[in-house]
This record gives sequence, structure tokens and C-alpha cells, in this order.
Amino acid sequence: MTASARMELDDRGVLTVTLSRPEQRNPLDVEAWRVLGEAFGERAHTPGVRAVVLRGEGDSFCSGLDRSLLVQVAGGGNGQGADIDASLLQGTVDSIDSCPVPTLAVIQGACVGGGVALMLACDLRVAADDAFFVMMEMRYAFLPDLGHIPRLQREVGMARAKEMLFFADRVPAATMERWGVVNEVVPRAGLDEAAARWTARCAATPPLAIAHLKPLMLADPAGADVTEGQRSALEANLRLLLHTRDFREGLAAQAERRAPNFAGE
Repeated sequence: MTASARMELDDRGVLTVTLSRPEQRNPLDVEAWRVLGEAFGERAHTPGVRAVVLRGEGDSFCSGLDRSLLVQVAGGGNGQGADIDASLLQGTVDSIDSCPVPTLAVIQGACVGGGVALMLACDLRVAADDAFFVMMEMRYAFLPDLGHIPRLQREVGMARAKEMLFFADRVPAATMERWGVVNEVVPRAGLDEAAARWTARCAATPPLAIAHLKPLMLADPAGADVTEGQRSALEANLRLLLHTRDFREGLAAQAERRAPNFAGE
């Protein structure tokens, strides 16, 4: 049986996680959740990892929760469904949000349900022009329970979020780019090239500074309520980063008119 997901680390420190059941549009079964949890948990926090890329194999990104999980929840239609630890699945998605290095979702074809939850938790998203996004849960009289709701509201605003959630409309990539969810939309044939370009940019960022920046942004994603605690945290981070090798490298690179080579030190 083909593995549901796999991960590999290259010599640049880029950890690529690939959902790998293309014949079923890469659904999220128990094994896929296990790999995602390991990748964005323990592996992403390993020294030397500079970015994490999430992809789907074949013609689609992700078709959402595997049907076997949905049937298990529903008890095969007899109303005696088994409890699935939703907090465990939510925790896995949350680990993408809180990953200390830049995360990039590369999306083509179908991005449905749980797939939308995964891509919303990533920092950056590049999509092919054939990509489409659907929140399917209302078609099953069900509620999204993987952090979809607050992340979707954060990205598109209340009215658009309700539109997607209420009606389970199929939203094309161009619309998601216009709404500010997707960073770039490219022709399908150019997706790998665009992904490589964004990946290189992510891997070149200063690791320590990114690891300190992301929690500050998550604490106030709308940028509307800078508290005294956040100001104190920012000042503490600045004092720490001013004494790092990466800060000195950034200054030297600027003076020498070259690209910096950050070491995470």
C-alpha cells in the first residue's frame, strides 16, 4: 500500500512534505496526519531546517479528510460514530501555524476541506491557475473543526468567510489571490518553477529573526491591538537579535552589496 504522505530534507535545509495518494486526490488519513505531525512538530524544530514546503502529488493538493475517517465519525450511518480526537488533528494544524521557519503551501487542482485548513495554516501560498478551494463541511451538515473558521476570517474577512462556509462554493485560485489568501497564481506548467523560487526565498531568510517574528504576528494577526506585553516582547527580541552573528552578517552583506548568508546563530 502506498504511503499517504512522505517527507524529505534537502541540503539547503528545506523539508518538503508531500501528500502522496494522487489517485484519490491526496486525502488525509491517519498516516497522513502522523507524517504532518512529525514534520511540523519535531522535524521542523531541528537545527538546520530553514523552511517547510507542503505539496500534493499529482493533479490535486488535497481532497480533505479521508472518507474512512468521515465514515468512522458517522458510525457507518448507524448514528453510533466513534470519537476521533479532534484536538489532536487541530494540534497538528496549529503546529503548522507555529512552525518556527517559513512554511509554503504549493497548490494545484482541488484544495478541499482539511486541505484548506492546511494551506491556511501555512505562511505563504503559491497556486496553479487550475487550483480551486472548497469548504465542504456544510454539504454534510457538519462544522469545520481544524481551525478553519478563525483562520479563514483572518484571511478574507467575515462576509467572505461566511460565503465560503455557508454555501460550500468552489472558489478559483484567481479569486483567492484577489482576496489576499494566495501570494501568487501561475500557469499550471509553471508551478514547480514558482515553488522553487518561493522556496529559495524562504530558505534564505534569517532563522533566528523569523523564529522571533512569527509569534509576534500570530499574537495579533490583524495588527490592530499592540499591547504593552507585545511591545515588551518586541524590545526583548530586538535586544537579543542585535547580538547575533546573523545581525552582523546582515550588516556586512549590506555594506558589501551581496546576498547575506544567514547561519541561525
